[in-house]
Amino acid sequence: MKRIEEYTPCELATLATVIGVLIAAKLNTSEQNIIGNFLTGVAQTVLIIAAQGQNLETLEQNQCGDNGNSNLSDNNKDLQRQIDELKGYIKKLEDNINC
Repeated sequence: MKRIEEYTPCELATLATVIGVLIAAKLNTSEQNIIGNFLTGVAQTVLIIAAQGQNLETLEQNQCGDNGNSNLSDNNKDLQRQIDELKGYIKKLEDNINC
């Protein structure tokens, strides 16, 4: 059997659906609600842990300078230079119109 991270999105969705239907078929409505809410709580906990882990990894990368901020900074400088050039062209056009 594949590890869970090796499934395609469609395979994973299908697997989740099949497991959900099989579990629900063996339970009454109250039990379905209990199990469904419990699994939702577990899923939320896993998502919180994953999100915070990713957040901490990003912060660590930012502190180490591995996040590509230099590229972002270069892009910002290039955009600012282009803006300044356009402002210069606009000023020249305005000056020519006002003459």
